[in-house]
Amino acid sequence: MVVNFSFSKLLRVGSIFLLTLFSFLLLAQTSKWESELEEETPTKKKSETKISTAQNNWEDDLEKDLKDQESREKSSVGSRGTTTPVQSNNQINRSAQNLMMDVSVAIDIVGAWDRNKPRGTSERINNKLDVRTAEFGFSGAVDQWLRGNFLAAAHGEDGKYYYEVHEAWVQLPFLPFNTSLKVGQMFLDIGRINRVHSHDRAFTMTPIVHEKFIGWESAMDTGAEFSILLPWKKITQELVLGATNGKKWGHAHTEGEQKNNPMGYFHLKNFYYFGNNWGTQFGFSGVRFEPTTNRRNVRYLYGADAVLRWNQSNLREIMLLTEAWYQQEIFPETINASTYERQKSPSKDQWGYYLFADYKFHQLWSVGARYDYFTDKSLVMKDGTPAKNAIEAQSLQATFHSSEFGKIRASFERRYIQDFSKEDFQEVREYRFYIQTVAILGSHPAHSY
Repeated sequence: MVVNFSFSKLLRVGSIFLLTLFSFLLLAQTSKWESELEEETPTKKKSETKISTAQNNWEDDLEKDLKDQESREKSSVGSRGTTTPVQSNNQINRSAQNLMMDVSVAIDIVGAWDRNKPRGTSERINNKLDVRTAEFGFSGAVDQWLRGNFLAAAHGEDGKYYYEVHEAWVQLPFLPFNTSLKVGQMFLDIGRINRVHSHDRAFTMTPIVHEKFIGWESAMDTGAEFSILLPWKKITQELVLGATNGKKWGHAHTEGEQKNNPMGYFHLKNFYYFGNNWGTQFGFSGVRFEPTTNRRNVRYLYGADAVLRWNQSNLREIMLLTEAWYQQEIFPETINASTYERQKSPSKDQWGYYLFADYKFHQLWSVGARYDYFTDKSLVMKDGTPAKNAIEAQSLQATFHSSEFGKIRASFERRYIQDFSKEDFQEVREYRFYIQTVAILGSHPAHSY
């Protein structure tokens, strides 16, 4: 009994001792955790304070940047700059970059085939593959006031290649009241495609009405061109006024002959954005030109142009383009040898237009169609009655855009020529096929909308 009692007592004492030891250890761990928690709490509060302070600093910096942008925008009011006045710290300084000259080379290779006439009647291009033009140009900022552009081209005509200067001008783009002044030799700012070089156009061959009135390429001359952006809000409107020497018209390899008066022209352009990536630009042009010196006849050319575009991130695009031109050439009065009375000479009236639609259904592919019409109202038959005449053309094309610097285009054209002022070949039908390859090397300047 003694032994049992002693063992039981020992068991109870050991249990109490172990329980006491476990409680002590537990209390020690709890105190350590609480002390660590107490130490971490101020640190956490400090970090939260730092985050809050950083957020406040970020908001202050953003507000400061916005104020700086507003001040830069206000400082650029009345200036027609070609670079944005608003730049953040991580953007490239375009003004400094403009001091570097852009260099580009454009190669335009065109092949033509007319099945009816083996030697071809296609304008400038017989039934062969030809380097139509090879252009190289330099453009960039001269300094903080001037911009310059030089473009020369070599093109083939009848198996020979002619080199000539197409554009050589300087521009003051930062004049007050949103005005600009350009001086030198330039493509005249009239119509829609006159300022666009042949390799950059949306079709291979020049529209008939443009070729009849201006030429296969563009009207260029030496003079001055003044433009102003009108201060409207709902529509963007630009008025261009130009005056040149008037010695030549269209494509020419010589300076031309001296005229009694310079050539003058205007172009009123209007741009409007509909929304949802739809936009349009339409304009009206007028030109006064003296083709000769001795005869003193004067040509008046009036035109209307319009383009409607829809674009989806350069993946899909719809473009509708049209131009209509009317030309009147007025001749000087003549004197009747028998009565000595002045007689008014008949004027020469011609007009025409084209409609073009292009659909880019893939990033690399597009298809298009064009309709051309031209007529000469001054043609008469032998009895003096007006002669029925017209030139109509329907064309289809498919273009492969390898990139913004290259393309391959194939097109087919059906042309119907009617002229009852002639005794033979009063009605002619022609079928033409074209293949075009364009390659651009270097930094090619962007064209306007």
